[in-house]
Amino acid sequence: MPGTEQLMKKFHLLLIVLAIVALGWLGWRGHDARRGLLVPHVDQASTTASKADPPTKIENDPVKIFQRALWASPTAEDHILHAERREWIDADSVQKWQWFLVVEASPALLKRLRDDNAFGLIPAAAAGPPADAPEWFAFNKNEMSLLKSPQGNLQLSFSNDKHTLYATDGGLGLRAGAPEPVRPAAPARQAPVPGRLPSAHPPTPDTPQ
Repeated sequence: MPGTEQLMKKFHLLLIVLAIVALGWLGWRGHDARRGLLVPHVDQASTTASKADPPTKIENDPVKIFQRALWASPTAEDHILHAERREWIDADSVQKWQWFLVVEASPALLKRLRDDNAFGLIPAAAAGPPADAPEWFAFNKNEMSLLKSPQGNLQLSFSNDKHTLYATDGGLGLRAGAPEPVRPAAPARQAPVPGRLPSAHPPTPDTPQ
């Protein structure tokens, strides 16, 4: 019947359109995966932050945290698994901050942080995660090697087998500095009193060569 044939043609055309859309979506997903998590996973706000002194702000933007923490942008080979930054803010400025980062590091990032030691850290005995770390910041310290800041809280823990980086740091924020003390004005130079010798020796003429 003519009506049935037209319906079948429309049905076949619809199937073709749906197939094209599905193939396009799969191709986009595969391309996004090959680009190495350009839109990485965003964690939910951590529930392990101190309840006695809860942070004012918790940020979970993985790329921004990576950039601020490691002073570089992630490449397509750096897979950011988790990221969190905490800030304690008063009316004027950040008083305290802390961040946690877990990355499947690229060879280039491992070379920069571990081999080239870009932050001037020193090897230290492996330590476990901080007590107030997020749940996902968990590892076996016996399977890690640690580089640590000698005078700060920066710690870079590298897994011995999976090339995973667990990084954390924290410290005090910038506060308004004390006003610079007022320096007394230099005393005015007084003219020599008539009848007295000058306070400085007279210039010595150059000796002829």
